[in-house]
Amino acid sequence: MLGQQEGEPIAQVRDLTVCTRAGSTVLQAVSLSLEKGEAFAIVGESGSGKTTLALALLGHVRNGLVKKGGSVSVCGRDPFSLSERELREYRSSKVSWLSQDPALSLTPHMTVRELLGEAFDGDDERKMSLLAEVGLEGVGGVLERRPSALSGGQRRRVAIARAMASDPELVILDEPTAGLDAEAIDDVVRVVRDGAAFSGASILVITHDIAFASRIARSVHIMQAGSVVESGAMGDVLSSPKSECAKRLVGALALGAMAPQTEKDAEAALSLRGLTVETPDGKTAVRDLDFDLPVGGSVAVVGPSGSGKSTLVKAISGTAPAKAGSISLRAGGVLAPLDRRFERRSVEELLSVQVVPQDPSTSMNPALTVGFQLSRAISRRHPEWKRERRRERCAELLESVGLSSDLAKRKTPSLSGGQVQRIAIARALAQEPSVLICDESTSALDVATQKEVLRLLATIRESKGVALVVVTHSADVASSLCDSVIPVGQGQAATRAVSPACLKA
Repeated sequence: MLGQQEGEPIAQVRDLTVCTRAGSTVLQAVSLSLEKGEAFAIVGESGSGKTTLALALLGHVRNGLVKKGGSVSVCGRDPFSLSERELREYRSSKVSWLSQDPALSLTPHMTVRELLGEAFDGDDERKMSLLAEVGLEGVGGVLERRPSALSGGQRRRVAIARAMASDPELVILDEPTAGLDAEAIDDVVRVVRDGAAFSGASILVITHDIAFASRIARSVHIMQAGSVVESGAMGDVLSSPKSECAKRLVGALALGAMAPQTEKDAEAALSLRGLTVETPDGKTAVRDLDFDLPVGGSVAVVGPSGSGKSTLVKAISGTAPAKAGSISLRAGGVLAPLDRRFERRSVEELLSVQVVPQDPSTSMNPALTVGFQLSRAISRRHPEWKRERRRERCAELLESVGLSSDLAKRKTPSLSGGQVQRIAIARALAQEPSVLICDESTSALDVATQKEVLRLLATIRESKGVALVVVTHSADVASSLCDSVIPVGQGQAATRAVSPACLKA
């Protein structure tokens, strides 16, 4: 097979069409040309086909999808024509891929040392140097840790380090900043820029965040519903967007206030007393925290990656018991203490506290349809409901999070990361909780969809009286949706909640 000829693009896609097995179009005659050493961005709303296009460069289509037409060439080779052995070699030497969900790209039983060792030969000093470049120099014992012992943001940074370490010719980064705070995003920008400049690698960034894309790429495709609706220099698209989709992405960069007014003297839905929580590496996230979350209220847990935000969530949900203190929940009209461990909680208590996880793909069964998984969640709250009533409720839930009810027939591997994120929200709502914990649940969504989901959460607060715990690295998200903030990782352990206005100070 002929290799890449001098002067040819490093990657070229011509009229690529991908459909579901039922015949619905996912990509419609999409083309792309990426030059050697170029940084290119594909930007679009959730479900626009961005990841499907990127996966084609690896010679892969998701389960349930079929490549119907067009051609793909990377480094002078058609990845769809390679044997399994050739494809493994191609993926390990020519192209490096950072998955949208880092939990899926990091083998769970391997340590960080072993994961980096798969990508390049180097001693521990070189590995630590690489981890320092992505902001992980201060994490104790990081080389010995497995992915489950890292925060979501830390896992993403390990995945970025691993993707850049193998010196590939093409690096594909799928939503590399989802769930990262502003400082960590700066680290990603620097690592990607410096790594590409040193190695001469081409960079393809898949993202919903056009502001981040503009810091990496000079050229951009704007995608919507499986088609490229606008293409050109990044500066031109930002300053003078032509398509409605591009105008919406550029215009939605600022979030407005969405939080409904919480009633004064509202009863507490969740009460924390003397709560002390420690991270796996021994940092104290909160100490002796006293806080009441009112019915229909909302609190943001804000802090940088690895500060203990998700650890606090695990303490409230009971999956990682707090070091000290008590947690009480209002269930059946009565505020009563919760056992620290979830396996000792009653069915009603478990249903009343629902978590939308940071990495939703890991909590979904890829072998089951969306409809089946939602129906099962509905049955936990309403075991007496017949199949037809559950099917109707499933359609209502999907539509409430901005998805077509037709997705009930699909399986999650055939969906975009943003779609899976919204399905995770729908599944949590199916159990009609009194407290909904959203762990970076808008981080993988484009800005326009993020606004829609935040409005949805605000509506749920107001209409159903559901109390929200919003874990986020974004001061904008916290300020737009929440009444109060628990700051984590601000130099000392949090002992009280503060006003969202403090985040802007």
